[in-house]
Amino acid sequence: MVTYAISNYYDSMKGSRLYIDMLKVFRDVVETKSFSEAANRNYITQSAVSQQIAFIERLFGKKMIIRGKGKFSLTTEGRVFLNGCVDILDIYQKTLDNMQMNVGEITETINIETVYSLGFYHLPSLIKSFMNRHKNINLHIEYNRSDRIYTDVIKGVCDFGIVAYPWEQPLVNITYGMNEELVFVCSPGDNLSHLKKISLKKMNNKDFIAFIKEIPTRDAIDKIFKKENLSINIKQEFDNIETLKRSVELGTGVSVLPKNTIQQEVKNNSLVAIPISGNQYFRTTGIITRKDRPLSRATEEVIHWITDEDARQ
Repeated sequence: MVTYAISNYYDSMKGSRLYIDMLKVFRDVVETKSFSEAANRNYITQSAVSQQIAFIERLFGKKMIIRGKGKFSLTTEGRVFLNGCVDILDIYQKTLDNMQMNVGEITETINIETVYSLGFYHLPSLIKSFMNRHKNINLHIEYNRSDRIYTDVIKGVCDFGIVAYPWEQPLVNITYGMNEELVFVCSPGDNLSHLKKISLKKMNNKDFIAFIKEIPTRDAIDKIFKKENLSINIKQEFDNIETLKRSVELGTGVSVLPKNTIQQEVKNNSLVAIPISGNQYFRTTGIITRKDRPLSRATEEVIHWITDEDARQ
């Protein structure tokens, strides 16, 4: 977006009509309920945002935003205008994507946030194969906790997030991915390490190494134990899988983890993975996107590649 000198900005809009950038600014103001945050998103000053909103209201002769004393709301006309902005921006983005696809080029950086256990163990081969196929698309990956990924997706900090056990949220769409088998994990010195399969009931009263309660995988495993009427002694809690695995290796306790996250330790004989007998349990995964924000063609390509095995053939 072009940033005009503040002294000349208002005069430059006299007699002009709406521009795509103005529609995006209006949408961002409504999404963030903040003129300063909208300014940061669009790389302009807060004063420029205020002037654009004032221009829109003058152009239509309607009050769009009610703001003051910590309150923010849209008038009826403001809601109508917002819906139009979203539709126009969606069409505009799709037009750009189609034009790029027609000339055989997509040049874009996609910002992805993922939980560590998926980003480190599941994504690398998919990212490598995708970038080999689509050399004009750059993928920037950051690791975060699930709750923070949801926040960043909603705020538009990243294009999409990859989480375990995705949960419903009014502003978020979920595309479900692979299911990861959960297995019993212990050190080679544990008295259960010789078993070929294990009933969860054998874990009753065992010392257990868990994720902290804020991590969805912890909540899912707690529900499994409750369903099986197990009494588990939570010995330690960690917010990341690497530290958790180190504690299990030391024999501090046992755990239940996705099978693909402990393959290297099993290969090195520092951990033992035992399939759970009876009911099989899986960790569900999913990709989350903001509902009312159109995805670029490049972003859709990445999501399709990650979630659809046929696309990678």
